[in-house]
Amino acid sequence: MIFRRPNPADWEMFSALACLENWQVPSIELQLLKGPWTNYVRVLDDDKFCGLVTAVAYEKSAWIGNLIVPHHLRGKGYGSHLFKFMLAALVEQGMTSIWLTASDQGRSLYEREGFVEVDRIERWVLPPSGAAIGFPVKGEKSCEKLLHADRLAWSENRDSLLSVLCNGGKVFTVEDTIALLQAGPDVQIVGPWYAHEASLHTHKALLKRMLTAIEPNTPVVVDSFVSSPLPAVCASSGFQFTGRTSLMVYGDIGSIDLKSMVSLASLGSVG
Repeated sequence: MIFRRPNPADWEMFSALACLENWQVPSIELQLLKGPWTNYVRVLDDDKFCGLVTAVAYEKSAWIGNLIVPHHLRGKGYGSHLFKFMLAALVEQGMTSIWLTASDQGRSLYEREGFVEVDRIERWVLPPSGAAIGFPVKGEKSCEKLLHADRLAWSENRDSLLSVLCNGGKVFTVEDTIALLQAGPDVQIVGPWYAHEASLHTHKALLKRMLTAIEPNTPVVVDSFVSSPLPAVCASSGFQFTGRTSLMVYGDIGSIDLKSMVSLASLGSVG
């Protein structure tokens, strides 16, 4: 049994398994995992493909994202081996906080390894409408304000992620709230979204501005913090609730401003 880097056939297997699980892995995330983040992807090989795990490490924080094992091999401990391998590798690299989003089914495994829940994440989806929503409002093409807000929230530089996500996306601000509308051929993502003491009215105004700029033929997805006002705003704006996970962390989060976070930059897998 070995842990190795993935080859093209492994990625085909991952895509097929993810499809069976109804996972939505944005194309830009796959590009990063196959490119600059390839060092944080491992396949468990026991004379055959037994599973794959992905992760990403920033300066001090890291995320363990997609962990998948073929259905006929589940219950044999392969998922646990993959998870423990990646967790140990990130700890050895010096990451002070390691994050993930967990289903109710997987939560007990992570708790046994020392992870604790710090919030819940709800996914809200706006299906394609085929028609523009209102009069288009232009967002900023510059990402500098968003990068600054992200550094304040996470106490580190995550430009390796955001500079890519901002490419083709637009940044919107209303008062002291700021968020990115990510463009993509398969999905549009609202996030990251940061706010400091913002009112419900401010959150509604920001989402309304962003919705005028969406591509109407592509779904819009938000992975929102349950502790924020955004779930209620999404519910009143035509979004559909599709699921909830636990936001869990291992390590020290004393320098991280969770209260300012409204939605994640990804679909629960890279922060």
